[in-house]
Amino acid sequence: MKLKPVYWIALGLALALTVAVCDGLRLHDKYSIAIGKYEEALTQERVNGKALTTQIAQMTAIVGQKDKEIAEKVEVIGHMTNAIGRKDSDLTELVQKLHKLEVSGDLPAQVANLKEQVKAWSEKFSLAQSVIAEKDAIIADWAVKYNAQVTIGDTWKQKYEGETRLRTLAEKGWKASERRLRWTRVMSNVKSGLIVGAIGYLSYSAIKGK
Repeated sequence: MKLKPVYWIALGLALALTVAVCDGLRLHDKYSIAIGKYEEALTQERVNGKALTTQIAQMTAIVGQKDKEIAEKVEVIGHMTNAIGRKDSDLTELVQKLHKLEVSGDLPAQVANLKEQVKAWSEKFSLAQSVIAEKDAIIADWAVKYNAQVTIGDTWKQKYEGETRLRTLAEKGWKASERRLRWTRVMSNVKSGLIVGAIGYLSYSAIKGK
């Protein structure tokens, strides 16, 4: 039995609808998977981001504290260096006095002068040792500061990588959505064309049959 054209039109519409539904479901699945991965990554990144931000704040506080401690130690070293300079002046003056005492032959005064020189040298040595200790402490502070700054850099890198992953997943979801929308528009136009054609054919058949 030969099928009437209207049946072919109906069959075409059914096939178009079936293809549209299948492709629509396939694109919907891809879109859902992409969105699911993005939302999962977003949730994890929010948790990680909060922890990383806290870590950056802590390391920044350490850097600030070490800067303050280093500045204080530098100031202390400056005071002790000035004190060492004064001891050098005292020793120069004592040596000059000793020469005069040697000429005068005042032995008790010479002994007292030498004792003052020994005391001045001892104080100068103690100051020099303190300067060395402060400089060692500054080196230790710089090491802590450096490690904190390295941690800050690594943490910012982790945040950047996390944001890059999110952007990549978002782009995949956007592309899947774009393909889905484009396919929907194409199939909508195809179905509209078929429907208009079917209506036109039926109208023509109806008019012709009168």
